[in-house]
Amino acid sequence: MKQKLIIFVVMLALLMPVVNATFGQTKKTTTTQTGKKTSGKSTKGKTSSKGKKGKKKSKKEPIVEMDLPYNSNDCLFAIDIQPDVVFGPVKSPQGGGRIMEIQRDAKNPHLFEVEHNTVWYRFVVPYSGKLYLDITPVDPKDDYDFMVYKYTNQYFTNSLISNKIKPIVANLSLPDSAAKGCVGISEKGKAKYIDKTVTDPYCLPFDVKLGEVYYIVLDQPNYAAKGHSIKARIHVESIKPKVIIYDTKEKKSVPAEILLIEKNTDNRVLIKDDAYKGGYFSLVPNFNYALYVKKDGYFSVYRDFNANLFRQDSVLRINMNRIEKGVKFQISQIYFEEAGTVLMKESDSILMIYVQKFMNHPEVSFNIKGYVTTYGFDVDADMETSLERAKSVKEFFVKNGIEESRITVSGMSKADIKKTSNEMIKKDEVKTVKIEITITGTQIIK
Repeated sequence: MKQKLIIFVVMLALLMPVVNATFGQTKKTTTTQTGKKTSGKSTKGKTSSKGKKGKKKSKKEPIVEMDLPYNSNDCLFAIDIQPDVVFGPVKSPQGGGRIMEIQRDAKNPHLFEVEHNTVWYRFVVPYSGKLYLDITPVDPKDDYDFMVYKYTNQYFTNSLISNKIKPIVANLSLPDSAAKGCVGISEKGKAKYIDKTVTDPYCLPFDVKLGEVYYIVLDQPNYAAKGHSIKARIHVESIKPKVIIYDTKEKKSVPAEILLIEKNTDNRVLIKDDAYKGGYFSLVPNFNYALYVKKDGYFSVYRDFNANLFRQDSVLRINMNRIEKGVKFQISQIYFEEAGTVLMKESDSILMIYVQKFMNHPEVSFNIKGYVTTYGFDVDADMETSLERAKSVKEFFVKNGIEESRITVSGMSKADIKKTSNEMIKKDEVKTVKIEITITGTQIIK
């Protein structure tokens, strides 16, 4: 009879009107991670951050833009939060919801004694690691308790009500001034379950796996509380290469606009910066990434790579080439067949890097010059072979979308062949350049 009553209550809640639980859709204004409004309202008449005597005013608390939807105090309508993204500040709905999922008993002493003003969040694990959680009250005096449950199946809510599922972690601690009111899951934690007799703000992290779903429930006894923010993140033993954006002409680091995307998690944006000056990337082993770098007056850069590339090499240097007449790109890692003039498939990947480079800058025209490694026994044949190599590369560029009118071709001169043959005879270090691309024109104003 009790089981039937539970199912009836859940079904009744599902049939009632549902308010869209997506944050920010019920108002035109939105809230940033720092709580600032972005509604475009005028700031006319606002005072400066300093008083008349030059003294700084105290820092304002983040503004809570809106209350959460009323039904988010039931786990059936939990709000999805994204990894590594701060959600809030927001204010919990009033009351414990239509369904009281949490019912403390003698066998479950780590649960809330009663639901006051609860809110449920849902988090899908993007990759395996340890779960960390940051819950930050707007007012450090406000005390938030929380619990985390692992989702089981379609009967999850029923199992909660009947206490068949225990929380993975639970924190019912008293406010802790040392943590400025913050609670969560951190390496600073000492236990998975913290009761109301202590002030430990953090629980121990625990292992989670890709695709698992967790429900986080917050409780605040005082509805007058000013609100909170929440962020979930996964900690892994990451690979951290040092990133340098390098001007190849000035031979120094320069700031640039970058975008780093984690492809294994549905192209999640990790870094987006209009003036990135270099630093360290935290990469997940075995994950694939896409990196875009742009700067006015330079060729933009796109790199598609796997994090394991930096297990040995700890530096990621991004060479930024200026868009100037006379700038050269020397290419060695391409291969020819049939008397050394027809491109082999193994050359496609390296040449596509340059196709993309010039595709992104249609204002640039350039020359492709072919080279051969020779002792100079047949100068005319060498000159012809080097020119045919250039033509083959031009054909590849045109086939892949570069306008033919932007490209000229040339081969080695007699002086080039003589220089190469002398290097071969003297057994000096011979350059293995097979193609050289030189910018011949640009519309960029210097």
